[in-house]
This record gives sequence, C-alpha cells and structure tokens, in this order.
Amino acid sequence: MILSHDGKAPRFHPSARVVPGAIVCGDVEIGENCSVGSGAVIVAESGPVRIGNNVVIMETAELRGVQGAPLQIGDNVLIGPRAYLSGCDIGSEAFIATGAAIFNRATVGTRAEVRVNGAVHVNSSLPPDATVPISWVAVGAPAQIFPPEAH
Repeated sequence: MILSHDGKAPRFHPSARVVPGAIVCGDVEIGENCSVGSGAVIVAESGPVRIGNNVVIMETAELRGVQGAPLQIGDNVLIGPRAYLSGCDIGSEAFIATGAAIFNRATVGTRAEVRVNGAVHVNSSLPPDATVPISWVAVGAPAQIFPPEAH
C-alpha cells in the first residue's frame, strides 16, 4: 500500500520492487534495484526516509523517519525480517539481521553488522566494519558493545 502523508508521496526508482503487501507512507525515496518484502513498513511520519541503491528490506521490517532524526540507508544494505530502524543512519554495505533494532540518531558504519536481535542504542555510533553479536547491545559514541546481561 502506497500512501501520501502531509502532502508528500513516496518516490521509487523504476527498477525498485515493492510488493503489494508492504506499506510505504510519506516522504520516502527508494533507490535503484531495491526490494521491499511483504509486511514491511516504511513510514516518514515526521521525518524523511532515504534508501540508497541495491537495498533489500525483508518481510516485516519496520523503518521510520522521525522529527529531528531522518532515516538514511546507504547502498548495498540488507535489512532482515522483523528489524526495527527508527531515525538512524545506516552506512553502505551494512548488514542488519533479523530482529535487530537501531534507534534514533544512531549511526551504523560502512560494512558494519548488527546480528540477530542485536541493538544499537539512541545516539550511539557503531564504527565501520564493527559487529554487534547476536543479542548484544552497542551503546555510546564511539559504541561499546555489551552482552545482554551487562548492558
């Protein structure tokens, strides 16, 4: 479902594929050769969403741009099922796994990985090539990475 919000409609490169079961709403730009899976939600409620080229957004991922924190995704990024991204900046070639969560004003560097159920906390900065292991949490700028029982 493609919806306008506050007078702004989503914009897609002609080569982008958005399945009918996805929801894309508001000031959203989707680049070349992108794929958006069924049940994915991409919403620019109060801030824009910019998605680069060759990005795969898998089923049931949720992406939100918020006031004061636009969502920006670089090129060649994979976002797994059930991932949640809100008002963050994802560098090119990053891997965001199933169930990962990245919060407002956080940054994920180029080629960084946030593995299954990992999290990058508000205002945190994960450097390029860094990895947040399964269920671990990245906190701070630069981010320190903690196991679930120590965050």
